[in-house]
Amino acid sequence: MTDTRLKLKYVNIYADDDKETHFRDVEIPLKDSDYAPPAPPIAVSPHQTATGTVAIGFPPGWFGDFHPAPKHQWMIITSGTLEIGVSDGEKRTLPAGTIAFLEETGSKGHSTRVIGDETSILIVTEVN
Repeated sequence: MTDTRLKLKYVNIYADDDKETHFRDVEIPLKDSDYAPPAPPIAVSPHQTATGTVAIGFPPGWFGDFHPAPKHQWMIITSGTLEIGVSDGEKRTLPAGTIAFLEETGSKGHSTRVIGDETSILIVTEVN
């Protein structure tokens, strides 16, 4: 039986029809799956095909003005803190442990700033 309380929560950066970018908070329910037998079933998200994974490092003080994501991509911040701004004017501070999905390719994009004195390291997985 699936435990409907188990969800992957992430920040989504997307573009509307006018190519303005926005944030929204998303939850994906995880469903029990016989994912790695003979281990017991575990809660799993829907499958998504990846095209590549990279690690990215941003030094303290780094700033990137508005730019769209080059591809749809999952981003997991493993260390440091980023401030992300979208074209509608909203900014969010994303600490280590934050998961985000960027899908605003071909839009006005987002800005990125490293907050604090710690290098920010991200794991980025590009998807179809």
